[in-house]
Amino acid sequence: MKLENCELNIGVVVIAPVVRTEPIPEWVAARDTGVLPLAGFAMYSRSSFFSFGAAPPFLADEKRFLFSYFAMVLTSLRDALLDTDVELRAFSESQTRVYDPGKKLRGEEWDPTAPDRARKHFRLLLLSLQAGLDATADLIAMFLTGLIPGLRLGRAQFSRVESWLERPLAPGGLIVTPQRDCLERLYAALSPLLNAPSPECEWLPLMRMFRNKAAHLGDAVFRYMALHDRNGHFYTFIPRQWPFIPEEHMHPAQVGQRATSQPLPELLKRTLVHEDIVSYASGLRGKITEVIAAALEILDAAYVRFRDFPLNAAALSELEGSAEGYAFEYFRS
Repeated sequence: MKLENCELNIGVVVIAPVVRTEPIPEWVAARDTGVLPLAGFAMYSRSSFFSFGAAPPFLADEKRFLFSYFAMVLTSLRDALLDTDVELRAFSESQTRVYDPGKKLRGEEWDPTAPDRARKHFRLLLLSLQAGLDATADLIAMFLTGLIPGLRLGRAQFSRVESWLERPLAPGGLIVTPQRDCLERLYAALSPLLNAPSPECEWLPLMRMFRNKAAHLGDAVFRYMALHDRNGHFYTFIPRQWPFIPEEHMHPAQVGQRATSQPLPELLKRTLVHEDIVSYASGLRGKITEVIAAALEILDAAYVRFRDFPLNAAALSELEGSAEGYAFEYFRS
């Protein structure tokens, strides 16, 4: 079906209510299950549930770009967190069904399709977690426009926030503006989470590497390793480096030649994440949710403080500058 073959002279348009007096069920469910941080629901409520014409002066441009985009991004953040919850549960369930020799010895069932499902859900989990961070970055850019180097509204780049947190916060002026106060509180809240000491150090760069490789190269570039405990229960571990090629440590045996490679325990401790992949996935989800919740708490307070400020023209300019459009219409049959 081509666009030209549809009835373009539209006489009646059916849309959602333009003015809402109560939250829609999806938002309530996301809050009540704990998937959506309370500050995220608070921002949704303060905006009159995204009702048409409810934009505060701070976000009320004539074309209604900023408030509409705010609603889009906050909804995207909610959806990313919901997707994360679904994928984590599906991944954990699939992983329990993966074959290992211990299950065979104990007479337990396994599913030969479980490994493929588990890898797919792990990949989608990583993508959803990154989407949640990037949506958070766009909300930060909307409220603190131009205050974080390289962070521009419409680009959804949490990596810019991460880079900002790696350096000491630049000193402000003698007068502390509300925006500067918000910036300082955001730095104080996020810096210890992202720059955590051992054993959590570099958790975000590692996750980003996993996400990038999974998104661009698929699952086959990861080599998982299964190890068992003293009771014969197996657990899967994921390398914390890329590429991880076990074959580099494999050599044909020769009579009379002694092994020269490093002991296996040292190799495993150096190359693998030190918790199994299910525990890692759960911990990663918890850590990123903590980061998002900390940011939303500060942005929710900013929504209250900034709402009667003049229009954020800089944010509008950045959003319009991030616009993209292309000439494509359809594929020829």
